[in-house]
Amino acid sequence: MKAASLLASAAILAAAPLSARTWRVGGPGADFPLIAPAIAAAAPGDAVVVAAGVYREDLAIDKPLAIRGEGMPVLMGTGQGTVIDVSAPGCEIRGLSIEESGTGLSGRMDAGVHLASGRNVVAGNRFRRVFYGVVSEAGADNRVEGNVVEGFSGEPFGRRGDGVYFYRSPRGVIDGNTIRGMRDAIYLQYAPGTLVSRNAVSDSRYGLHDMFTDGARFVGNVFRGCSVGANIMNCRKVEIRGNRFVRNRGIASAGLSFKECDESRVEDNEFSDDVRAVQIEGSSRNRFAGNRFLFNDTAVHLFASAEENVFTGNAFDGNLTPVVISGGASSTRWSEGGRGNWWSGYRGLDFDGRGTGREPQPVASAFSRIEGNNPAARLFLASPAAAALDFAASSVVPEEDGAVDRAPLARRPDSRRAGRRRTAAPGLAAFVFAGAVIAWRGPRARSPRRGSAR
Repeated sequence: MKAASLLASAAILAAAPLSARTWRVGGPGADFPLIAPAIAAAAPGDAVVVAAGVYREDLAIDKPLAIRGEGMPVLMGTGQGTVIDVSAPGCEIRGLSIEESGTGLSGRMDAGVHLASGRNVVAGNRFRRVFYGVVSEAGADNRVEGNVVEGFSGEPFGRRGDGVYFYRSPRGVIDGNTIRGMRDAIYLQYAPGTLVSRNAVSDSRYGLHDMFTDGARFVGNVFRGCSVGANIMNCRKVEIRGNRFVRNRGIASAGLSFKECDESRVEDNEFSDDVRAVQIEGSSRNRFAGNRFLFNDTAVHLFASAEENVFTGNAFDGNLTPVVISGGASSTRWSEGGRGNWWSGYRGLDFDGRGTGREPQPVASAFSRIEGNNPAARLFLASPAAAALDFAASSVVPEEDGAVDRAPLARRPDSRRAGRRRTAAPGLAAFVFAGAVIAWRGPRARSPRRGSAR
């Protein structure tokens, strides 16, 4: 039996090719004028190198192959269905301009590249006039890197597909892509452990749409000019770190929308010029730390169904409304371990040098409380009545409903991206002014009653 096994192994080795072959398509001395015949002739593990030119054909890859373009050849599909359909694992598609998929009118996910297997790499390609860019369906460990994806941007959102769509595809990597003009630029559904990093996304309905994808990481992306920068739904233990959400505007727009998401971390992101920077609904035990909220219409829109979240070390600068709370009191906390957030309108003083102000900071103004339960009231945000209401409320001790930062920061935690910088923080200016008044008044101003910081 042992001898028979050795003979069988030797026969297999003898039949296997000593090295992978490279097949050339197009140009002088090519093996084939088109790509499909080269795929048919290739053995598993071979490479098909495509010279610059235009090739009008749809491709099906049912064995592990590398398809590599030289000089960005144009692979123009027939306009019916998917341009490259990959059913074998371990394939590579690189350096092609992939154009003219079907438009989804048949109800199918017509795509530039459709992956129905795992461990594939789609890198350095350009997708134009495609319904979906790259679809990964039921394949693990796929990588989509360094591509440019442009869909049918002239069509309404309902007639566009998604830029990169991972469905039941765990542990994927979507890195360094530029995606614009899609319905959802990046869409994850049942794709746990996926990394989405360093992508530049713009002009889409959702820059990122994530559903039922636990443990995903979104790091270093830019979401710009979308209706919603990132819409995260029904997830747990998601990491959102070092991203920028810029000018995401439209009806019911948000930079980042959290719905039914728990135990996640949102850290070191920048939200600027969004309608709502962050909207949180039905989400609990999430931590928002070190983020910058710059010149948004509303920085945080918090629903009462969002419970036990924590905001600490964030900077709120120049927002029309820092916080809106809808539906009553919330158990969300605005400080952690004696460290709250920095608010551009805060007027309290740091008498003992601990870095936090002595006076608490109400996070929601009197008018924003009305707005939270009646959105139409925002029409009167800049009215004299709204200003009078907030002025009157400023003389009242903050309510004990949780909407108070008990340890507001006296200094901005990070001024490297301060937007329109200020010459001095309001709290510091007030402190200098108070010192000057004390010095001018002389000994009477230094009596124990007036001079005590306690």
